[in-house]
Amino acid sequence: MRRNRNLFTPERRGGTGRILRTFGAVVILGTAIGLGVYFLFGKGFFTSNKPVVVDNTQPTVTETVPVVSPEDLVRNGNHIVKADEYAYSTKDVRDWMTGKVPYSGDKLVFLTFDDGPNPESTGKILDVLKEEGVPGTFFLIGTSVEKAGSGEVINRILEEGSSVALHTYSHVYEKLYPNNTGDPEFIQDEMVKLIDAIRTATGKAEFDSKVLRYPGGHMSWKGMDKVDEVIGGMGIEYVDWNAMNGDSEPSSRRPKDAQAMADFVTSSLNYTKIKSVVVVLMHDATNKQLTPESLPMIIAEFKEQGYKFGILK
Repeated sequence: MRRNRNLFTPERRGGTGRILRTFGAVVILGTAIGLGVYFLFGKGFFTSNKPVVVDNTQPTVTETVPVVSPEDLVRNGNHIVKADEYAYSTKDVRDWMTGKVPYSGDKLVFLTFDDGPNPESTGKILDVLKEEGVPGTFFLIGTSVEKAGSGEVINRILEEGSSVALHTYSHVYEKLYPNNTGDPEFIQDEMVKLIDAIRTATGKAEFDSKVLRYPGGHMSWKGMDKVDEVIGGMGIEYVDWNAMNGDSEPSSRRPKDAQAMADFVTSSLNYTKIKSVVVVLMHDATNKQLTPESLPMIIAEFKEQGYKFGILK
């Protein structure tokens, strides 16, 4: 029987050792050559010098901006967008009209109508304003707002470029001014009820008005500083007037025809020092038939005198 040769006999172990020594020498020589080349040419030859840029850019989010039409209601406002160019701050107008703040701009007139809305009488006034191309400010009473057909009239006021203002919900003097003194809490509640009534009637939940005329006028009552403070906390400003057409004067002084009513406005301005900013008191209640009849003459007179027509906001 042949014996298996041990692969690791002395002769074979000697050959294997030479191979290992040769391989080790090659590795050492290769490493030395590599290091030499590396240091000869510099590490920049083998690596990129470009800075590593981390892109932290956030993805662009495009916001959808609602398209606003000139006929849209100003958000939380009392007039439409296209009317904003001739809408004036109520506080500014009050301060100019009373001389508290000097005014040096164009002559301004504000045609104001109390005690509406009424589909018939308010509609006639709107017809005149539209024909003459001028706006007005309508001070509404809540109990009238809640009557049938009022929503359509109020929407027409807005759509035709006029503004809607507040004249309390009830217009009952005894409740608004007990003992001739303003009741802050009652008047505040009246504002909330009136605005809610207008929103319901018009279907415009975004409607709001910050313009108030106290029934009877601010100057007629006591204790109004506290009332002003309360409504001021609601962002509401009041305004009176410095001219009138006489349609609510006692019968002995009330104009008897349209021309006399137009003349009444002119003569009433003799009692005010400030004539460059005019707020005209008129009414659109059903028993004021001469008001829409005299309105074209009133407007013509102000146009002839170079006044610009504005609304209150």
